[in-house]
Amino acid sequence: MLRYEDINDISDGRLYRAEDKALLGTNGCKGCSHCCRSDMGASIVLTPYDIYRLTLGTGKSFDELLVNMLVEISLIDGIALPHLKMDGGCGFLVDERCSIHEYRPGICRLFPLGRLYKDKGFDYILQTGQCIRESRTPVVISDWLGEEDLPKNEAFINKWHGFLEFEKKKINEIREFTAVEAERIKGLADKELLEYASIVGDDIEPSEEKLQSYRKEKPEELYEEAEDRVKDLMKIVLSELYMQPYDQSGDKDFYEQFNEKLKSVIRMIRTV
Repeated sequence: MLRYEDINDISDGRLYRAEDKALLGTNGCKGCSHCCRSDMGASIVLTPYDIYRLTLGTGKSFDELLVNMLVEISLIDGIALPHLKMDGGCGFLVDERCSIHEYRPGICRLFPLGRLYKDKGFDYILQTGQCIRESRTPVVISDWLGEEDLPKNEAFINKWHGFLEFEKKKINEIREFTAVEAERIKGLADKELLEYASIVGDDIEPSEEKLQSYRKEKPEELYEEAEDRVKDLMKIVLSELYMQPYDQSGDKDFYEQFNEKLKSVIRMIRTV
């Protein structure tokens, strides 16, 4: 998340709304595919809506996008998220043009815009030094994004951003609790350590050697269990919100389905 004091370093210093104009027009990027050919690492992070659109536009499942090396999963800001595979340029770039332009991910639609999140909602910013086209024309941001229902999409983006913060917080809580408990165990007296072992169902001999071994090994076990819980949590998010397909028949739009899935996922990871 960008901080307000950073804005002049990476943008023109202005905050934009969807109805504002910004210098975005590039004449359809004719003769240029620089950003799509660049090694952008894991920066094109994909939301569940991006995957929904990609599966709709390509006819490929999420698993097939992974297998075909078009999408990969990496740890980004401490959580597992899918992103376009960009180490050799975008795999959807064909003959110097985007082959999925109608279904392109949200970050691609934004470029060279970015988002600056606040307590509630976000503003758009125009990033400097990103697009190599020096001469650009004013375009209304909502037209540039080309979203069919921008208010719904903005509400989804804001909710998704909030959920990712919730996921990070949950992961941090698991690790922080484990660290506190591990340090507490290391400091227990022998009698207290035996009582602790009994409570958690561990059967150990009351000898000095066994207690010392347990005092060392139990915290390590707790750390391993904590990381297993973190992995399980991230697997739930990936499975339920990305891998499980969304109905494309039109009975419910993506946003309705996502909201239902998200409620279920939050309930699930609260118990991890």
